[in-house]
Amino acid sequence: MANAFTDGGVAWANLLAAGYDKYLEFQLRSMPIFRQFVDKHPVNVTNPGPTVTLSIIQEFAALATTPLTETVDPDAVAPPAPIRVTVTLNEYGNADLATLRLRDLAFTPPDPALANILGKNMVDSLDKLVQNVTDAGTNVLGKNATVWKTQSSGVPFAEASVAAGDILDSAGVLDAVTLLRRRNVSGRDGGDLFAALIHPDVAVDIMTNAGWLSPHQYVDVQNIYNAELGTYLGARFVQTPRATVVADGASSAKVYRTYFLGAQALVEAQVHDGHIVIGPQVDKLRRFFPIGWYAHLGEAIFRQEALQNVRTASSVAGL
Repeated sequence: MANAFTDGGVAWANLLAAGYDKYLEFQLRSMPIFRQFVDKHPVNVTNPGPTVTLSIIQEFAALATTPLTETVDPDAVAPPAPIRVTVTLNEYGNADLATLRLRDLAFTPPDPALANILGKNMVDSLDKLVQNVTDAGTNVLGKNATVWKTQSSGVPFAEASVAAGDILDSAGVLDAVTLLRRRNVSGRDGGDLFAALIHPDVAVDIMTNAGWLSPHQYVDVQNIYNAELGTYLGARFVQTPRATVVADGASSAKVYRTYFLGAQALVEAQVHDGHIVIGPQVDKLRRFFPIGWYAHLGEAIFRQEALQNVRTASSVAGL
């Protein structure tokens, strides 16, 4: 007589259940980048208000290089009016409402995951607010028909004319840095280097450019191995996929924005910085658990001259 098995295929199949990993993974994430480059904050605010206005004192229009006449009292000269920068403060936030039933029946605790994604939503939202302000910078350098142009060029730069071949090169980096220095902009962190936030699709064009590649081939090959831009032509490059990309070039070509920032380019005023809030349970049976984040703040460009936006295509945009 054949053996009768107590197996999991038929006889005791109802004792088997699918297994689940209780450890939760999250989607791939890019790091928040823009807000860390806000280096100006109000110093001594008179009172709380919906806006905060900061002032920049301008220099006298002319230098006093003419010798004085001994017997003539020189005329007094009024300095230019201060420049005013106004930051508008707004409330921002997001919230989730988990239930007691979810807590009781989930195969793994949901609260740590909810806190994680809410925290990520907070830092990403606040970073995006700064990026939106940075995108609005008025100093724009771009490439049209392989020629670098600004708004004041003989034929001004037109974003709608950026073609697939109008990629970032060493000349564009030099032009951006030169324009910042022409406007008396200081470097960041007490040094002479500007910060450059660059999309990886644009970084590849710099790293395949002879101006970047040749010195590294013979002097510092480690940067080639690590695919690091590092410091180059007066700027410290940081790669981020968060750089704005808009398909508004010639024939709907993708136009990438690279941001060169000097000291005090951006300002942020705060009433409350972003933070997690655990809400009260106000339902009759205490089955709902509110959690969220809240911030009350605002951002603005503090010194337009310290922000240089560069707009180009990318050689790998179609990949």
